[in-house]
Amino acid sequence: MAEDTSGIERESPALESLYPEAKPAVTASTRRTENAGFVPKCIADQKYPIAATVVFTIMTITIIALAVRKPPPCPPTPPPIDAACPDSWIGYEGKCYYWSDQENNWNISKENCSSFSASLAMLDSEEELVFLMRFTYTHHYWIGLSKDAGKPWRWLNGTALNNQFPVRGAGPCVYINSIGLSSTMCSMEKNFLCSKKDACIRRKQRD
Repeated sequence: MAEDTSGIERESPALESLYPEAKPAVTASTRRTENAGFVPKCIADQKYPIAATVVFTIMTITIIALAVRKPPPCPPTPPPIDAACPDSWIGYEGKCYYWSDQENNWNISKENCSSFSASLAMLDSEEELVFLMRFTYTHHYWIGLSKDAGKPWRWLNGTALNNQFPVRGAGPCVYINSIGLSSTMCSMEKNFLCSKKDACIRRKQRD
């Protein structure tokens, strides 16, 4: 015979009324959590425009700061480089040459060249002689070559000519023209040819 278990499986309504089911306590944090789901949509939608505005503002400030940033100082200007030769002078192989328009005797011509920080031209090679002859045309130009009676030809710096170039004539002072080197009396008035080292050579010698 089956045992009646209805009294065990189901509690009496009277007992349920005496022992109601326990409910969790409601706190302030619980209310905020529950109310979070009830935030109006218009307020929630404003979060994204506000964030975009903040980002845009930061970018704008950064761009302005970069734009007004003090530019780097200009590099120092290098010192000007002198021309190899002064105006009205012609350069060749590290030298500068000046063909005068005025005529003087050999000694005054030497002084005139000295006033230009130069000297009457002294030649070093056959190529230099040929180059200078091209600019003489029909004029005669004193150069820095002379001799005392019975002595060999010497340049103004004391170096002997040593038959490096042929010299026509029997005078003590030498001039150059379109056919080469010739000599005559130092008191004769002629144009004069000055020479000096160009600026590049002088700079190298200083360094």
